[in-house]
Amino acid sequence: MNEGFLAAAGLSALWTGVHVIAGGRDVAAPLLRAPLSEAQKFTAYFAWHMASLSLAALAAGFLWAALRPEAAEVGAAATVLSAGYALLGLGMGRLPAGRFRDLPQGWLFVPVAALGALGLFGTGPA
Repeated sequence: MNEGFLAAAGLSALWTGVHVIAGGRDVAAPLLRAPLSEAQKFTAYFAWHMASLSLAALAAGFLWAALRPEAAEVGAAATVLSAGYALLGLGMGRLPAGRFRDLPQGWLFVPVAALGALGLFGTGPA
C-alpha cells in the first residue's frame, strides 16, 4: 500500500466534507440568495457542485492509487491537480478582492499535493 497516496486520499476526503458541509452553508446557500441574475447565480452554483465532484474524485483517485500499484498514474494526475489547485488558490489570494484570510482554499491543497508527491517519489507499494 502506498502510504503517501493513502494520506492524500484521507486529507482529500476531509476537504470534500468541509467543502460540502461548511461550503454549502457558508457559500452555496448565500449564493442562491444573492442579488444576481439567474444565469450568474446558477452558473456559480453549478461550478460549486463541480468543485464538490472534483474533490471527491481526487479522494477516490488517491485511494485507488494507494491500493493499486498499477494505478500510480491516477495518483500522479491527482497530485498534479492538487498542486494546480494550490497554485490557483494561492494566486487568487494575491488579488485585491481575495486576500488569504478570505480565500484559504489554496493552502488546503498544499499538504494534499505534498502527500501526493510523497506517494509518487517517497513511498512505494509495500
